[in-house]
Amino acid sequence: MTALASEGATSKRGVGFNADATLGLLLVSPIVITMAALVFYPMGRTVWDSLHRVNPMQAGTPFIGLENYSRMLSDGQLATTWSNTLTYVVLAVVAETVFGVLAAALINQIKVGRQWVLAAVILPWALPGVVNSVIWLWIYQPGAGLLNGILSALGLPFENHVWFNDRTSAIVAVTIVHVWRMMPLTIVIVLAAMQSIPAHLYEAARIDGATRVQMFALVTLPLVRSAIAVAMTNATVNAFNLFDEAWVLAGASLETRPVLVQIYLETFQNLRFSYGMALSVVITLVSLLISLLYVLRVYRNTRFD
Repeated sequence: MTALASEGATSKRGVGFNADATLGLLLVSPIVITMAALVFYPMGRTVWDSLHRVNPMQAGTPFIGLENYSRMLSDGQLATTWSNTLTYVVLAVVAETVFGVLAAALINQIKVGRQWVLAAVILPWALPGVVNSVIWLWIYQPGAGLLNGILSALGLPFENHVWFNDRTSAIVAVTIVHVWRMMPLTIVIVLAAMQSIPAHLYEAARIDGATRVQMFALVTLPLVRSAIAVAMTNATVNAFNLFDEAWVLAGASLETRPVLVQIYLETFQNLRFSYGMALSVVITLVSLLISLLYVLRVYRNTRFD
């Protein structure tokens, strides 16, 4: 009797497990199907086409293997665009992370009217990239630009200054516009993590005599590092995909051209579709690998917490 009861209980658990597993598969199947249709299949097709010669000016699509990828090693323009892109990524990720975390900490201290502050903060992110770039194009104008006017009013020699005259100031100017547009997302992510920190931790730190700076460094930052990693991942991917700001502000200038603009020129101007696909595969892999470093770093620091 005991054996039969045990066997019956095991059978019921098996049936329950199978039902739960089936329900779980049914619930996640829409996401899996959507990801397969919109992400995995296009990505796989892009990788496959990058191994062929796809050019509307030449008949057929013969298999050429890794020729498109090996060609990147001797492309002088591509080396410059990669240098520009990595500069954009470093400047944008550092600026968005540092200023985004500080802005989130400041907004977290606001008790009255926080929703209006958040609405104002999110506005640049809500606007299309082209709109933001056009607004900043007016700000950067040499003659009637707002930035030169403010600096000149402060007594600085910036009257009729051209910000895109040299590579350094041009890259910084483009990066500022990109950070202006994408930093609100970092603020929102980190602010949400800050608001989930229990208040008694700050009370305990205050009783122990910790200052505001010490509470921020020893309580807030350790507890929001996962959110910071998510924000840095998002900032990295967006910086690698920088296009609107560079195109509107500086056009196709090689001195400020990121890889995404190079992909656009190779694909739609030079009609080398397969080479553009190979470039897009490489930049996708690089951005994902760098983002993976953030995730693994945070996982390593938090798995034993």
